[in-house]
Amino acid sequence: MKSKLRRAIRCNAVFSGALASALSLTVYGPAVTPIAAQERPVVVSMAQVDLPPPLSISPGGAFRRTLILPGWGHAAIGSYTRGGFYFGIQTATVFTLLRTRVRIGESQDRVGFRETVLRAQYTSQGVTNPEEVQGRLDADEGLSDLVRLLDSRKGQQEDLIAFGLFMLLISGADAYVSAHLARFPEPLDLGIEPSPLGGVDLGFKISIPN
Repeated sequence: MKSKLRRAIRCNAVFSGALASALSLTVYGPAVTPIAAQERPVVVSMAQVDLPPPLSISPGGAFRRTLILPGWGHAAIGSYTRGGFYFGIQTATVFTLLRTRVRIGESQDRVGFRETVLRAQYTSQGVTNPEEVQGRLDADEGLSDLVRLLDSRKGQQEDLIAFGLFMLLISGADAYVSAHLARFPEPLDLGIEPSPLGGVDLGFKISIPN
């Protein structure tokens, strides 16, 4: 009887110890943190951007206006700085071209005058053979210098014409692209705000300056 009582007491003690251990693990064990508390979501949102009103001119219209008058297409879309730049470049090019044309005319007059004087001089000397006259003209240093000056100014004229056409096409293309980009939002603006979900909201807007 006593042995059965002792066994019952021992079993009760073992059971009590196991139960206490289980309770200890439950109360003092490592805390389990909810997933929402460990990692809060970060919400990225695009801030609503108010776009400016549409342009009254199309990109093609800006391109055509620039071909007619440099800077006109840029002015029509509000890009006055670029328009003034291209207008100034083209104005300087046309002015230089006109001056070169005047100088070419002066050089041609000088070449013609020099050649007339030499031909009269050769005729007075009895030289009338066309080949001999042309040979003497080619050998004259004064006339050769005038011819080289005339050729140089003609080369300048060709360079100015090519440059003017190139800048005209460049300004037209720039006006076309600027018309496409003229109504983008304001330059890049980044804002960070608390999120109702516990994270943060990132809002930004992007534009390409006109």
